Amino acid sequence: MPNSTSSAAARKALGVIRLVFGTLALTMPHVLVRRFSEEGPNATAAAYAFRMFGVRTVVIGLELLLLKGTELERAAKIAPVIHGSDTVAAFLAARYGQLPKRMGTTLVAVSAFNTVLSVIGRRR
Repeated sequence: MPNSTSSAAARKALGVIRLVFGTLALTMPHVLVRRFSEEGPNATAAAYAFRMFGVRTVVIGLELLLLKGTELERAAKIAPVIHGSDTVAAFLAARYGQLPKRMGTTLVAVSAFNTVLSVIGRRR
């Protein structure tokens, strides 16, 4: 069972991951569109979706890095729900062919890794 040091490290790692990917999605969505999408008529919609994702992700990352005490406990408590739902959404999109196979596999893996970090980061 993780101790408080490993929990804090997991929260910080997850916060940094969220901050980096959220900032990228918010400021340079075209990079993610090229990486994860087959550019076409929906590229503008994909960029918009990445920006929306980016705002949410930056806020989550900042919470995990900056909050203290009971506010941090609240953020850590809800993180597994957020990341778990991201994992389920990625899995379902991949499963039903809504994503190219490689992209679906990558998104499920990244989301699952974030979920594991959020569960570890929740422990005291």
